[in-house]
Amino acid sequence: MSKVSKAQRSEVYKDHRVQMLLSKFTSREISKLEPVYDPIRGYRYPVVEAIVGTLSAVEEFLKNLFDVGVLKREFFDKIIYCPFCDSANVSIRYSCPHCKAFNIRKSSLIEHVKCGYIDTEEHFRVADKLVCPRCKKELIKPDVDFRKAGVWCACNECSKSFDMPVVSHLCRNCNKSFMFDEAISKDVYSYSISEEAIKEASLGLVLIVPIRGFLEEQGFKVETPGFLKGAS
Repeated sequence: MSKVSKAQRSEVYKDHRVQMLLSKFTSREISKLEPVYDPIRGYRYPVVEAIVGTLSAVEEFLKNLFDVGVLKREFFDKIIYCPFCDSANVSIRYSCPHCKAFNIRKSSLIEHVKCGYIDTEEHFRVADKLVCPRCKKELIKPDVDFRKAGVWCACNECSKSFDMPVVSHLCRNCNKSFMFDEAISKDVYSYSISEEAIKEASLGLVLIVPIRGFLEEQGFKVETPGFLKGAS
């Protein structure tokens, strides 16, 4: 880390919220800070919320600690937000490419290996057996008599068939639909204490900095680290 980053960390250590969070790492209460999924608000960090006080301040708080090298982060997940209301309460819909209705059904395609006939499983199904509609042979052994040949979809609204549906999103909060190119996606991270912060904590810098700041505010001249001259 650069000297500038070290100086920035010294300023950050004055924040009692930073001291509280770092104490949880150094005491081994937590080894990694991982987000918890909330279906309404998206990912949250309850431990940090309890320290910072508000959900809205958590992201900026963690980003600042990462920027100055106090925390390191790893990619954890990617989350979709509604472009209209910024809600994370978003679901995926598979729609018909012809009429856009999401009232579709999916079937497995089956190929009769011997005669080469391919159709949906429902057309092969006779009671609890699979029978080829073309040659009337019963299909018993998977990958010998028959094999899966993919999927096939049909729309219950317009009755058209297709292989791949159109993927869209529905916001459960504002009830608006939007496509992939309209979606807002954000990276989500897990956090752990950096090696630099561990070293500075072991040297007492995390505690010394706020004490030094307090003494300086009282008019004292403070030197850290301090040296005592002896006779030798």
